[in-house]
Amino acid sequence: MLDSSESLKISSMERLWNTSFAHQIKQGAYNTAPVEAIVRSVAHHFRAKEFTKEDCRKLKFLEVGCGAGANLGWLAEQGVRISGIDISQEALSLCHKVLKHKGLAKNIDILTHGSASDIACPDEHFDGIIESCVFQHLPSDLRVKAFSEVVRLLKPGGLFIGHMLNRKHTTYKKQVDKMNQKEPGTLFLNRENIKEKINLEDIGLTHFFTKSEYKKLLKGCSIINPCESVYELPKVEANRRGYDHYKHAMWIVYAVK
Repeated sequence: MLDSSESLKISSMERLWNTSFAHQIKQGAYNTAPVEAIVRSVAHHFRAKEFTKEDCRKLKFLEVGCGAGANLGWLAEQGVRISGIDISQEALSLCHKVLKHKGLAKNIDILTHGSASDIACPDEHFDGIIESCVFQHLPSDLRVKAFSEVVRLLKPGGLFIGHMLNRKHTTYKKQVDKMNQKEPGTLFLNRENIKEKINLEDIGLTHFFTKSEYKKLLKGCSIINPCESVYELPKVEANRRGYDHYKHAMWIVYAVK
């Protein structure tokens, strides 16, 4: 259960992400392709388990922060039963529209409005849970609860794949000395005179993880293996974001309960 201060934080985040998705929809800037790190990691897991198409049809996966539904769409194409939760009603409406347009609505179990830190599903309900760039925008107390929810909701042997910011990221390296950190690794990114909430530099509270954090956050998992993914963006894209060089640094967190 969430206390009153946590509920206020969630209301504030809901306003932020409704605004963000309204801007994304207006500009057609939302993700239309699944995240490569999610696809690759889940596909490796399925291959290691020697899952057939029939096996996949028996699986239930949840995406926390499902956004426009690109990742859920890929899972549904593998035959998986899909559920999604998002704090933004704008995102949920878009997700349902995208999945329906792709002919994948039949694979949906639940698409629900809610917080990553308080998910109304029973214990050990999912074979897999994914998230991409969601937990990094939660304040510390809600972030801890979100990871706890992942462990609670996974079946024994269930898979978690997370995709989260790493402190080697250019945004962190360039901004960390300019800001007061509320906690190690957490910045409040909000450029002046930028009203749209689409880019990382404008989205507000943002946490950049270290490898050592995951052992505590995912306590209860038998395997916790965060893997680094670091690469540079083309110069033209770096310039568009306001940098001469832009290193995109992420954690791909592979965990099994």
